[in-house]
Amino acid sequence: MDPAPERLVFAHTVEGLLIRGVAGMLTDRLRARLREAGLDLDAKLRPAYTYEEWTEFVRISAAELFPEKPWPAAYRALGERLIDGYRETLLGRAVMSIIKLRGPAKAVQRTQQSFRSGNNYTEARVEHLEANRAELWMNETSDVRMLTAGIILAGLRATGAKEPSVEVKRFDDKGTVYVLKWS
Repeated sequence: MDPAPERLVFAHTVEGLLIRGVAGMLTDRLRARLREAGLDLDAKLRPAYTYEEWTEFVRISAAELFPEKPWPAAYRALGERLIDGYRETLLGRAVMSIIKLRGPAKAVQRTQQSFRSGNNYTEARVEHLEANRAELWMNETSDVRMLTAGIILAGLRATGAKEPSVEVKRFDDKGTVYVLKWS
Protein backbone atom coordinates (compact mmCIF):
# COMPACT_ATOMS: atom_id res chain seq x y z
CA MET A 1 0.00 0.00 0.00
CA ASP A 2 1.38 3.41 -0.98
CA PRO A 3 1.84 5.93 1.81
CA ALA A 4 -0.54 8.88 1.83
CA PRO A 5 0.76 11.81 -0.22
CA GLU A 6 2.23 14.72 1.70
CA ARG A 7 -0.41 17.28 2.64
CA LEU A 8 0.25 20.54 0.79
CA VAL A 9 -1.29 24.01 0.93
CA PHE A 10 -0.97 25.90 -2.34
CA ALA A 11 0.62 29.32 -2.71
CA HIS A 12 -2.62 31.17 -3.54
CA THR A 13 -4.06 30.08 -0.17
CA VAL A 14 -1.01 31.45 1.63
CA GLU A 15 -1.28 34.58 -0.51
CA GLY A 16 -4.99 34.91 0.26
CA LEU A 17 -4.37 34.94 4.00
CA LEU A 18 -0.91 36.31 4.65
CA ILE A 19 -0.38 38.72 1.79
CA ARG A 20 -3.88 39.96 0.96
CA GLY A 21 -6.16 38.97 3.85
CA VAL A 22 -4.12 40.56 6.63
CA ALA A 23 -2.22 43.08 4.49
CA GLY A 24 -2.97 46.13 6.62
CA MET A 25 -2.25 44.24 9.83
CA LEU A 26 1.24 42.87 9.08
CA THR A 27 3.88 44.03 11.53
CA ASP A 28 7.66 43.77 11.26
CA ARG A 29 7.58 41.29 14.15
CA LEU A 30 5.02 39.06 12.39
CA ARG A 31 7.03 39.18 9.15
CA ALA A 32 10.17 38.19 11.07
CA ARG A 33 8.46 35.33 12.90
CA LEU A 34 6.97 34.00 9.67
CA ARG A 35 10.39 34.24 8.01
CA GLU A 36 11.90 32.21 10.87
CA ALA A 37 9.15 29.62 10.29
CA GLY A 38 9.96 29.38 6.57
CA LEU A 39 7.73 32.00 4.93
CA ASP A 40 9.43 35.09 3.54
CA LEU A 41 6.64 37.47 2.55
CA ASP A 42 9.13 39.67 0.71
CA ALA A 43 10.16 36.85 -1.66
CA LYS A 44 8.25 34.96 -4.30
CA LEU A 45 6.04 32.31 -2.70
CA ARG A 46 6.86 28.67 -3.28
CA PRO A 47 4.20 26.74 -5.25
CA ALA A 48 3.14 24.90 -2.08
CA TYR A 49 3.87 24.61 1.64
CA THR A 50 3.59 21.56 3.83
CA TYR A 51 0.62 21.22 6.14
CA GLU A 52 3.02 21.46 9.08
CA GLU A 53 4.42 24.75 7.79
CA TRP A 54 0.88 26.06 7.16
CA THR A 55 -0.30 25.22 10.67
CA GLU A 56 2.74 27.01 12.09
CA PHE A 57 2.09 30.09 9.92
CA VAL A 58 -1.52 30.12 11.15
CA ARG A 59 -0.49 29.68 14.81
CA ILE A 60 2.05 32.52 14.63
CA SER A 61 -0.33 34.83 12.76
CA ALA A 62 -3.21 34.21 15.17
CA ALA A 63 -1.01 34.91 18.19
CA GLU A 64 0.48 38.07 16.67
CA LEU A 65 -2.64 39.56 15.10
CA PHE A 66 -5.25 38.67 17.73
CA PRO A 67 -3.36 38.39 21.05
CA GLU A 68 -6.44 39.47 23.02
CA LYS A 69 -8.55 36.58 21.70
CA PRO A 70 -8.47 32.96 22.82
CA TRP A 71 -6.90 30.81 20.09
CA PRO A 72 -10.21 29.42 18.70
CA ALA A 73 -11.56 32.93 18.11
CA ALA A 74 -8.23 34.12 16.69
CA TYR A 75 -8.08 31.19 14.24
CA ARG A 76 -11.70 31.78 13.22
CA ALA A 77 -10.98 35.48 12.58
CA LEU A 78 -8.01 34.49 10.42
CA GLY A 79 -10.25 32.12 8.46
CA GLU A 80 -12.62 34.95 7.68
CA ARG A 81 -9.68 37.11 6.60
CA LEU A 82 -8.45 34.32 4.35
CA ILE A 83 -11.67 34.46 2.34
CA ASP A 84 -11.44 38.26 2.14
CA GLY A 85 -7.93 37.97 0.74
CA TYR A 86 -8.63 34.90 -1.40
CA ARG A 87 -11.30 36.89 -3.26
CA GLU A 88 -8.52 39.18 -4.43
CA THR A 89 -6.50 36.38 -6.05
CA LEU A 90 -7.13 35.35 -9.64
CA LEU A 91 -8.35 31.87 -8.71
CA GLY A 92 -10.29 33.22 -5.72
CA ARG A 93 -12.28 35.63 -7.88
CA ALA A 94 -13.33 32.78 -10.14
CA VAL A 95 -14.24 30.42 -7.30
CA MET A 96 -16.16 33.07 -5.34
CA SER A 97 -18.21 34.15 -8.36
CA ILE A 98 -19.31 30.54 -8.88
CA ILE A 99 -20.13 30.10 -5.17
CA LYS A 100 -22.37 33.17 -5.19
CA LEU A 101 -24.33 31.85 -8.16
CA ARG A 102 -24.90 28.47 -6.52
CA GLY A 103 -26.19 29.68 -3.16
CA PRO A 104 -25.47 28.22 0.29
CA ALA A 105 -26.83 24.66 -0.03
CA LYS A 106 -25.05 23.88 -3.29
CA ALA A 107 -21.88 25.60 -2.10
CA VAL A 108 -21.89 23.39 1.02
CA GLN A 109 -22.27 20.31 -1.17
CA ARG A 110 -19.17 21.38 -3.12
CA THR A 111 -17.01 22.06 -0.06
CA GLN A 112 -14.41 19.44 -0.94
CA GLN A 113 -13.92 20.83 -4.44
CA SER A 114 -13.72 24.39 -3.13
CA PHE A 115 -11.12 23.54 -0.49
CA ARG A 116 -9.18 21.37 -2.92
CA SER A 117 -8.52 24.46 -5.00
CA GLY A 118 -6.34 25.59 -2.07
CA ASN A 119 -4.77 22.30 -0.94
CA ASN A 120 -4.32 18.68 -1.97
CA TYR A 121 -5.80 16.89 1.02
CA THR A 122 -9.24 18.11 2.06
CA GLU A 123 -11.94 15.50 2.25
CA ALA A 124 -15.46 16.63 3.04
CA ARG A 125 -18.92 15.15 3.06
CA VAL A 126 -22.29 16.53 3.93
CA GLU A 127 -23.70 14.30 6.64
CA HIS A 128 -27.08 15.99 6.81
CA LEU A 129 -28.64 18.75 4.76
CA GLU A 130 -31.91 20.58 5.31
CA ALA A 131 -33.20 23.79 3.77
CA ASN A 132 -31.08 26.10 5.96
CA ARG A 133 -28.88 23.73 7.94
CA ALA A 134 -26.13 21.25 7.24
CA GLU A 135 -23.76 19.01 9.11
CA LEU A 136 -20.44 18.88 7.33
CA TRP A 137 -17.62 16.44 8.11
CA MET A 138 -14.10 17.39 7.08
CA ASN A 139 -10.82 15.56 7.62
CA GLU A 140 -9.41 18.46 9.62
CA THR A 141 -7.89 17.03 12.80
CA SER A 142 -5.71 19.86 14.14
CA ASP A 143 -6.40 23.25 15.69
CA VAL A 144 -6.73 24.54 12.12
CA ARG A 145 -10.33 23.26 12.37
CA MET A 146 -11.18 26.69 13.83
CA LEU A 147 -9.53 28.48 10.88
CA THR A 148 -11.68 26.24 8.68
CA ALA A 149 -14.79 27.28 10.65
CA GLY A 150 -13.98 30.91 9.84
CA ILE A 151 -13.40 30.06 6.18
CA ILE A 152 -16.76 28.27 5.99
CA LEU A 153 -18.54 31.17 7.74
CA ALA A 154 -17.09 33.75 5.34
CA GLY A 155 -17.83 31.40 2.45
CA LEU A 156 -21.49 31.17 3.49
CA ARG A 157 -21.64 34.97 3.60
CA ALA A 158 -20.15 35.06 0.10
CA THR A 159 -23.01 32.87 -1.17
CA GLY A 160 -25.50 35.48 0.01
CA ALA A 161 -26.58 33.46 3.05
CA LYS A 162 -28.27 35.59 5.70
CA GLU A 163 -27.24 35.24 9.34
CA PRO A 164 -24.86 32.32 8.78
CA SER A 165 -23.31 30.47 11.70
CA VAL A 166 -20.75 27.69 11.94
CA GLU A 167 -20.11 25.68 15.07
CA VAL A 168 -17.91 22.68 15.78
CA LYS A 169 -20.19 19.84 16.83
CA ARG A 170 -17.39 17.34 17.51
CA PHE A 171 -13.88 16.42 16.46
CA ASP A 172 -11.60 13.44 16.80
CA ASP A 173 -8.48 11.96 15.19
CA LYS A 174 -10.37 11.39 11.91
CA GLY A 175 -11.94 14.83 11.42
CA THR A 176 -14.34 17.53 12.50
CA VAL A 177 -18.12 17.85 12.17
CA TYR A 178 -19.36 21.39 11.68
CA VAL A 179 -22.98 22.53 12.05
CA LEU A 180 -23.81 25.22 9.50
CA LYS A 181 -26.96 27.34 9.68
CA TRP A 182 -28.27 30.23 7.59
CA SER A 183 -31.52 31.91 6.72
